[in-house]
Amino acid sequence: MKNLKKSYHHGNLKEELIEKGIEIINEMGEEKLSLRYVAKMCGVSNAAPYTYFKKKEDLLEAISNYIWKMLAKELNETREKYRNKEELLVKLGKKYVTFFCENSRYYHFIISRNNMKIDLLSEFSKSENDNQNAFNILKTEATKVFEKYNIPPESIQDKIIAMWALVQGLVTIVTMNNLSFSEYWEKKIEEIIKSSCMIPSL
Repeated sequence: MKNLKKSYHHGNLKEELIEKGIEIINEMGEEKLSLRYVAKMCGVSNAAPYTYFKKKEDLLEAISNYIWKMLAKELNETREKYRNKEELLVKLGKKYVTFFCENSRYYHFIISRNNMKIDLLSEFSKSENDNQNAFNILKTEATKVFEKYNIPPESIQDKIIAMWALVQGLVTIVTMNNLSFSEYWEKKIEEIIKSSCMIPSL
């Protein structure tokens, strides 16, 4: 077990509490998480976290929203950068994978949750939760591409699920402990997504 370090950057306490909560869960397990312990590790009073969270479950929900909101932001930036370009879907898939590879502590937290909701069934979800917003970016852009090729709606849904499974699987593989691989992962990730992307030949 690593020794957790106390830290508190004045002016951004809520984010510091969230980041420290993630660290505690990954290093010690969720059962060790409490608002009092997070406060202690951030070097603030026991009462300070209650400004933002009424109970432990509120902090856990905030952690999940924090992670998905950051991912959605990066996916949206990638979408704007490659909008209307042929490689957009590949770049979005790569961003999803590299985001969690660069922040493996976030991924380990996310996969430990049993209350994450992703709507794979409807064409577009009206849900405002942050994890759905991140997925909607991928789903929206994939739908636009597939519709250009007159692919039936039911087939589009299948392809989107397959693409989601691909990037999710890549994250799981790349974030495995003691994984040995001789090539540079970032380049390889893009090649795998490109070769697996189920788009008709351009």
